[in-house]
Amino acid sequence: MHKFSHIISLFLLCTGLALGGCTKASAPPQGQTGAASDSLKILTIGTADSGGTMYPVGKAISGVVEDSDSTLKLNVSASTGSAGNVRSLEQGSIDLGLVSGDVAFAAVNGSGEFKDAPFKGLKVIAALYPSISNWMARDDSGIFYVHDLKGNKLGVGPHDSTTELAAKVSLSVLGVTEQNSTLVNCGLGSGAEEVKNRTLDAIHGFTGVPISGLAKLADAVPCHLLKYTDSELRSIIRSNPFYYMEEIPAGTYNGQDENVATFGIKCLLCVSENMSDDLVYEITSILYENRDRLKDLHPALSYASQTGFMYEDLPIELHPGAERYYAEQGLLQEIEQLHTLQEDVWSLQSFQGIGYKEWKEHFIGNVGIEEC
Repeated sequence: MHKFSHIISLFLLCTGLALGGCTKASAPPQGQTGAASDSLKILTIGTADSGGTMYPVGKAISGVVEDSDSTLKLNVSASTGSAGNVRSLEQGSIDLGLVSGDVAFAAVNGSGEFKDAPFKGLKVIAALYPSISNWMARDDSGIFYVHDLKGNKLGVGPHDSTTELAAKVSLSVLGVTEQNSTLVNCGLGSGAEEVKNRTLDAIHGFTGVPISGLAKLADAVPCHLLKYTDSELRSIIRSNPFYYMEEIPAGTYNGQDENVATFGIKCLLCVSENMSDDLVYEITSILYENRDRLKDLHPALSYASQTGFMYEDLPIELHPGAERYYAEQGLLQEIEQLHTLQEDVWSLQSFQGIGYKEWKEHFIGNVGIEEC
């Protein structure tokens, strides 16, 4: 079992003993509370670039958990994003991590960048919001559709991030490649600044909306979101069945007066299977019971308040502690059946290339399971 959490006696905190000259105690395994019932448990949550959505979402989660349980403290750590968070969870350097659904699936099943080193112990506490593809350019760029990006200099997100993966997936379907365009790895905040300064022609974000870096860009100079055609979106989703049709609502960014069709995927709060069931149960209960408060802390978290969003249609398994909580609330009556079928279907090559909603409709229609 990894030693994720550091337990510090509140007695030392209360008496104000100086720790500088003391020998550092070894951290107990996750879930171990120590002798004192009021021990403080310090956890770290991995997020992503501070210019995106994961970081402020991590801050929101931290605030809600700490306000609800005085024995828990969550430190928020910026990172390179989903893949880095998976590796950090495996190594035990963080306790919780925000991970895009496609990356989580690849990690557990040993595909993509995890082909040679899967992490089968990755589990989910809850889905919190969808990551949504946003392409933004200046109004004076002359670029209005994603397919117009060919031949331009584009910010595709941090190296090995879900943002970069989604950018390259969508661009390749539209014939925009590294051979005919310049693809630049950059943070969402720094990349947006480069678009403002005209050193990049467009920037891509793939996270919850509004993306703070893009919002600041739209506030600073006249900008607009780039559009996909309907046929382009269908092609993108056929190439990656974990993506689904989504919309960026009008008014998300300054100057945006209409809904913009795009694609997205769920972002998950993940942990290692080694985290104690009781600790995961506690965190799950706090998040679920505060889902209406979460949406007030960040607009992207409004999805968490939608019925079933947190625990349905997940690409990997719930942690047993989270599963126990949802089951006790009567929320998982048919999810287990659907989950087993989902695993079987996604293992079949013949089903790759269809949309997730198409898959769901197919299976519900053919095996008689009512939608949960």
